[in-house]
Formats: sequence, C-alpha cells, structure tokens
Amino acid sequence: MTVKALFHSVERFVTQNSPGILTGLGVAGTITTAILTGKAAYSTGLKIAAMERELDNKGDFVVVDPKEKIQLFWKEFVPAAAVGATTITCIIAANHIGTRRTAAIAAAFKLSEQLTEEYKDRVVKTLGAQKEEKMRAELAADRMDRNGGAETIIISGPEVVFYDDLSGRFFKNEMEKIRKAVNDINHKVNNFYFATLSEFYEEIGLTPTSFSDGVGWNTDALLDVTYTATILKDGRPAIAMSFKTAPTSGYDRCQ
Repeated sequence: MTVKALFHSVERFVTQNSPGILTGLGVAGTITTAILTGKAAYSTGLKIAAMERELDNKGDFVVVDPKEKIQLFWKEFVPAAAVGATTITCIIAANHIGTRRTAAIAAAFKLSEQLTEEYKDRVVKTLGAQKEEKMRAELAADRMDRNGGAETIIISGPEVVFYDDLSGRFFKNEMEKIRKAVNDINHKVNNFYFATLSEFYEEIGLTPTSFSDGVGWNTDALLDVTYTATILKDGRPAIAMSFKTAPTSGYDRCQ
C-alpha cells in the first residue's frame, strides 16, 4: 500500500467514525481536565500554605488575599483550562455531526418511503388491485416462511396469527383489537403530540425493543397500518402487518 493510499484509508476511517472518536476524546478530556485541575489545586495549595507560614516585617503571618492568589497562580490552571476547552469542543462537534447524520438518514428514509409508495401505486395501476393484493399476499407468505416461528403460535376463538413486518415477529391477536390499538395511539398523538412504537407494541401484545423505544409518530403523520391476509404453510390464515406511515426518530422534537 502506498503512502497516499494509506493516508486516504486513515482519512476515510476518521471521517466515518468521527462521532465515536470525538466522544472518546471528550471522555478522555474530561478525565484529564479533572486530573490537571486536581494537580494544579494541590500544587497551588502547597505554595500558598508555605507563603502563609512565613512572617512579615511585623512578625505576623503573611495573609494572601484571593485577588493576589489569582495573580500569582493563574498560570497553574492554564493546562486544565486548555484541555477543558478542547473537551467541550469535541463534545459539541460530536453532537453536531451526529445530528447532521441523523437528519440525513431521516431524509433518505422519507425519500425511500415516498418512492415505495409511488412504486406501489404504479404496480396497482399496472396489474390491477386484485393482482397486486395477490402478489402482496404471496410476498408476505414468503417472508413468514423464511423467518419461521408461526408454528409455535396457538390461537383460539377470534384470534389470528399476525406477523409484524418491521420486527419480523409473529404474535396472536384479534383484528378489532389491533384496529383499536391504532386508534388509541393516534388519539394519544392528537392529544399529547407524539407516541412511540414501543407503546403500540405494548398495546398489541408485542415486547418493545431498543429500536422501538427510539422511534414513533407525531402530529405530522399519524400511525397508519396496512394488513395483508395470507396463508401459512400449515394452512392457517395469517395477517402480515406493515406500517404505511413508518415510525421515525426525532418524532418528539418540536417542529
């Protein structure tokens, strides 16, 4: 590898991992600032104590007032202040880069969602509603078969096997209860401005995940769910549940 190629590799690595690197520097800087401040305070304390043990011309102990202490020993704290300022800069920069990348990902996700909707509309126009619905059912069945796990779901009464497209999990519930959960979440959004995916999962009997804790809906786009009926390998009916309005990060920020 040439020096130029090595330089570009290092540059690419630093650029891609800059938030983590800056955060690490911020942590190290915080610890270093504390250590340097402690050393400076200890050294200054010893010097002031030595000065105040001396006697002046009248035979009294020397008293160093606060202003004089600052004038005499401010340089002792310059290294700690410099490291502290650098630490603050690293933390702010890491947050700024992280915010920009999150915004870029959100924008790309929104664009992808719009393109998907346009594609779906074009498929419906081309194939017709019935053929498009049949194709969606076949695709849903394929996804369920690949993931597996439906065979462990035991249903009774009006319950149906559901499949959450987003998390790839099977669960059992009733269609009316799912619809009620959607309405309850949208009611919360309309009254409290936002709701999380975790709250919706809890409503329908799914365990929240670390991902679902960080995404949700707000008044800009209410929760909207699409249901696709299909048949499992064992012959039981099942419903694939997907989000027509995908949950997004930053849902709880004021616009």
